[in-house]
Formats: sequence, C-alpha cells, structure tokens
Amino acid sequence: MLLDRITALIAFAALAGYLGIFVFSVPRPALFVVVGFVLLLVAYDFWSQLFPRRRR
Repeated sequence: MLLDRITALIAFAALAGYLGIFVFSVPRPALFVVVGFVLLLVAYDFWSQLFPRRRR
C-alpha cells in the first residue's frame, strides 16, 4: 500500500513537471487553465484511489 502511494506521487510529480515545462514554453492563458484542470482531475483520481472512503 505504501509503495502504491509513493509510485502515484512520483507519477503525479512527473506529469506536473512535464506540464509545467510545456506551459512555460508556450505561455498561453487558455493552456494554463487546461493544465490546471488536468492536474486537478489527476490529483482527485489519485486521492480517491489511494485513500478510499471506508464503508460501514
């Protein structure tokens, strides 16, 4: 379980780094919005998969 979280964190950091380089190479306001939205969706997906709610 801990290895899954570390791997997900590394994957998120790699994606954020790639998109960060992309955004600063092509500075367009719409691109900032799209990249921010994509990172929010990825963060939500990682969070929901790695920390599931406990059902009673």
